[in-house]
Amino acid sequence: MTLHLVTGGTGYLGRHLVAQLLEDGREVRVLVRPGSARDGLDGADVVEGDITDTGSLERALEGANRVFHLAAETRDGQPAQRYDAVNHRAVTAFLELASSRGVERFVHTSHYFAIGRSGEPRSAKDFVNDEYWTHDPGDMHDAHEQSKYDAENSLNQRVSLGEPVLALIPTMMYGPQLGAVRGVDDLRPGARIVRMLADHAAGRYPGIPGDGSQLWNLVHVADVARAHRAVMDAEDLGGWPPPRWGHWHYICGGENVRAADLFAAFSAAAGVAPPRTVKKQGGLFGKLLGGGHDERGKERFAMDSHAWAYSSDLAREDWGYAARPFQEGLEETVSWMRTSGLLA
Repeated sequence: MTLHLVTGGTGYLGRHLVAQLLEDGREVRVLVRPGSARDGLDGADVVEGDITDTGSLERALEGANRVFHLAAETRDGQPAQRYDAVNHRAVTAFLELASSRGVERFVHTSHYFAIGRSGEPRSAKDFVNDEYWTHDPGDMHDAHEQSKYDAENSLNQRVSLGEPVLALIPTMMYGPQLGAVRGVDDLRPGARIVRMLADHAAGRYPGIPGDGSQLWNLVHVADVARAHRAVMDAEDLGGWPPPRWGHWHYICGGENVRAADLFAAFSAAAGVAPPRTVKKQGGLFGKLLGGGHDERGKERFAMDSHAWAYSSDLAREDWGYAARPFQEGLEETVSWMRTSGLLA
């Protein structure tokens, strides 16, 4: 029987993936950090450890045929060394170890940071990036973005050796978080869009950065989890990934929505007033967006002021990727937020 190893299985996306795999009746092992909540993992083999520890990886890989690597440092305001250790160097070491163990298929969950922002000044205002867009190394906002870019370079080296590895690039995920959620503090770092909406509904969000016209690509978290299963299960016709596929990494996104339109749609569905726009960083942004660190607040404000627009056409053409309409996903999200204490 095929054993699927999932790292990051207690995260926002990871919980959805583990739940779907278990629902399929698959054999699942999850590498879990000490102290992480384990609700929702019933039926999975749990191995305790850390992605940066070689011994943990070796125990987790024992007998595993296929790997979903989702573990990452996604919290704002972490030291540069932390981002590099978890998001880059650990990925490099994991790929090496998986190769030496003969893992059949390795799916790495990347990030839209690895491709970079869209729009001005590098391209037209509403330009949409795809898999062939190359990140400008001089346009990194912070160490977090750099670490995701560096990780993809490590994976690309494995691709050049003909190894069975593939990267998926989720865009800005939204949707229900699986597991107990009693308030905004229970949200996982990956549920950042939901946190922004919940903070706005509670009067804690300072306003939309910039003028609100920037495009953000929004995708339902459950659709991204299904995409992971789809590529892992692709029929082996001459190798995996199938040689006919056009790329070694794929964007898993949804609709490109203007930031102001996101909040307008949420405000209509949730019955709250839309937020104002904020032209300059300061005050609440330093606390809410930067975890209390002013410099991090400036970085986050700059990032949210920019466009992050993407196309998933290549994934649709190559292996049938599909994502639900934004309005449908938003209505489901608002309904869940009401039952989870995120909306008064």
